[in-house]
Amino acid sequence: MIIPKYWAKGKKIVARPGKGNFNVINWQWSDASVDDARQKAESRAAEIAEKVLRGETLDRYGYADRPLREEIKGSIQTPFQNEVGIITRNAYGSLILNSTNAMFIDIDIPEPPKPQKAGWFGGGEKDSPVADKYLPAVQKVETWAGKHPEYGIRIYATFAGLRCLITNTVFDPKSETALGILGELESDPLYVRLCKAQECFRARLTPKPWRCGFRQPRDRFPWENPRVEADYRQWEKKYEAVISKYSTCRLIRQLGAADVDPDIEAITSYHDRVTCVASNLPLA
Repeated sequence: MIIPKYWAKGKKIVARPGKGNFNVINWQWSDASVDDARQKAESRAAEIAEKVLRGETLDRYGYADRPLREEIKGSIQTPFQNEVGIITRNAYGSLILNSTNAMFIDIDIPEPPKPQKAGWFGGGEKDSPVADKYLPAVQKVETWAGKHPEYGIRIYATFAGLRCLITNTVFDPKSETALGILGELESDPLYVRLCKAQECFRARLTPKPWRCGFRQPRDRFPWENPRVEADYRQWEKKYEAVISKYSTCRLIRQLGAADVDPDIEAITSYHDRVTCVASNLPLA
């Protein structure tokens, strides 16, 4: 699992005759120290600056091509003190569960059409019923599970789709088996890329701020100075108060094998508690 502890920014201003200045900003990471991350960032920024001066095409990192720059907030351990998950806070402020080997499967669902007036079809003034937006996706997962009875799988509803968790088997996020299952269940391609880049699976634990009528944080980790961090901590306190009225997912199905791997049991317990799975709070 690649969840860097330290990040630093490298900067370089490239003066291009007749073309103005070009600002090079590069983030690098380290598990050793901030200084080590800074040295790597400055070295990389200098390399990029040289390419700019030579007129070379730059390689640009996109989403999920490298580890994400997130603050580590905690970890999940089994009763045997094995670390099986790391909790981080992402760019827009939600807590994220990064799992070593418990495979979360993220499935987006398109928004359903708005209800149509029944009168359009020959009678009545009430809105016609609209099929449950989750049903087609759930049926696809059920069909897949029927073909793979060796797996136990939990299906959760989220605000915009489904989240699945295979509970009786651990997976290597880079393995052909794991990537094959993610593909068969039509998991979000960006999510799959990120799993490979960070060598872990991910699940959002807390609501997206804007779905709760709250703003995103103005800054992100790592902090430019102590004042910026202090402002961020105030945002965290307000965010935690706002999200207490919402849940992140709701369990709707448990399929297949009933046994649970010990590593995944620790993940499931933490996940279900923090996401308020058992509550009837609105999803966000």
